[in-house]
Amino acid sequence: MAGRKKIVPPGEAPRVIDQGSVWILVAAPSIWAAHFLLSYWVAAIWCAKLGRGTPLAEPRWIIAGLGVLCIAAIVGLAALAIRRYGGVFVIFEEITESSERARDRFVGHVALLLCVLSAAAIVFTVIPGMVLGQC
Repeated sequence: MAGRKKIVPPGEAPRVIDQGSVWILVAAPSIWAAHFLLSYWVAAIWCAKLGRGTPLAEPRWIIAGLGVLCIAAIVGLAALAIRRYGGVFVIFEEITESSERARDRFVGHVALLLCVLSAAAIVFTVIPGMVLGQC
């Protein structure tokens, strides 16, 4: 009996990012990765179509707007990590207790740190678009 999985009725299935789900750990870095790809695709397509020496004024604002949207989504994930999982922004916190609540706090802590790291990565992805003036 110990090796069998509990069958959950369809109405009680957990949401994608819910208590006990590890998807919240993957969400923020995935948002950064999507922003990274979209930013460089926009710049590459812009420069390929219009040629070398073309000003990057228009794609600059597209990349910055995308960055703002992605950071807003990451802030929402950070709020979820704090509210639902009890994540705190304490770097040297030891979680040695082996209980379900301690595991949830650990997931919240890691998710919150990944949100901060992903938001910083998005800012560093936007910087080249703001600094470079032309293709």
